[in-house]
Amino acid sequence: MKVLMWMGGNFDRRTPSEHLLVAIVQALYADGHTVHIIQKDTGGPLPKLPSELVELGVTTDCIPCQLASKGNFIARYLVELRYVWKCRRLIKKYRDYDAVFNQSSNVAGFMAFVVKHNMPKARLTYNVQDIFPENAAYIGSVKGIVYKILSAEQRYAYRHADQIITISEDMKELLIEKGADSQKTDVVYNWSYTDNLYRYEDVYNEKIAKYLSTGKFNVVYAGNIGAMQNVDVVVETAKLMQDEEDVHFHIFGDGMYKERLQHEAEGLSNISFWPMQPSELAPSIYAMADVNVIPLAPNIYRTALPSKTATCIACQKPIVFCFGNQSKFGKGACIQEGYCMIDSGDAVELRSAILEIKKSHPHINVSTLYTNYFLRSVNSKKYSDLITTNK
Repeated sequence: MKVLMWMGGNFDRRTPSEHLLVAIVQALYADGHTVHIIQKDTGGPLPKLPSELVELGVTTDCIPCQLASKGNFIARYLVELRYVWKCRRLIKKYRDYDAVFNQSSNVAGFMAFVVKHNMPKARLTYNVQDIFPENAAYIGSVKGIVYKILSAEQRYAYRHADQIITISEDMKELLIEKGADSQKTDVVYNWSYTDNLYRYEDVYNEKIAKYLSTGKFNVVYAGNIGAMQNVDVVVETAKLMQDEEDVHFHIFGDGMYKERLQHEAEGLSNISFWPMQPSELAPSIYAMADVNVIPLAPNIYRTALPSKTATCIACQKPIVFCFGNQSKFGKGACIQEGYCMIDSGDAVELRSAILEIKKSHPHINVSTLYTNYFLRSVNSKKYSDLITTNK
């Protein structure tokens, strides 16, 4: 089959999805298919295609596209609409392609319309990495008539996709509530950079060791610092644990809420803020922590699963998921010793979980969990099959 991958993003800048998209394309080629990519050209510092895809013979069209501030929702939405408008004529060039793959976009409905109008015979797969506008509605940034309009546009994509792939059972449940066909909606969990689990001795990094406090019990959050992540709970827990002199909190990352959190943490000696680290150092950060914290704002577990999850699990260290006790993913993962699920934003519960892990020092063996749900080779093959096989 000839597959058109119409990206909502780009390869010229680092993104959390880069390793996923590369693995999907590699799996498609391994199954005998070919891929052409339409993507944005944002003037970033990286090549238009990763070297792995160039070696396969993947081709690409890059559409000049300006960057909008992450904090300016209207500007971002207009940029996305202009991108779709620019692509509409280009899509006609590929009307003989057999399948189209779209990843999450705030304008997915418009993308689906363009595909179905110009490529009516192509099989359309919509990969939902986060559910918009529900994610924005849950944190109060979208409401009323604006929410209804944006929600209707997304539902168009759900109804007209031949296949929907999402990344957790919680998200599948919400998609079905919003109109997705349960028979056409599958869950494939995001994976890490390799099929192998990470061992501390293999990923130990001197740079990260300089950040983490020697002789301390290190509690780590690493990632974006925004409204969806609710990193406030880490700062609030640090405030509650000021008397625990051997416990130190670390926040690695950047984002629109970082400055506010730094201000709230002024005067605390048990918390440190560090810059966002390159993605290749993520396994080192998670494996060198004593416990990792993955927080989300209330109900966001229904719209997203943090991209760090698979890599964090592969590092075989305790994890506290601050998602909410109703998460199907959380309930399943927390069968594993050393993992626990608590309510979003509950600093008292997080403090208790940290102290329990510190006391018990649980041995983490996630080989079965990782093999069953997070293998790169297995899950990327599932994508290839779902993109190219009519049910």
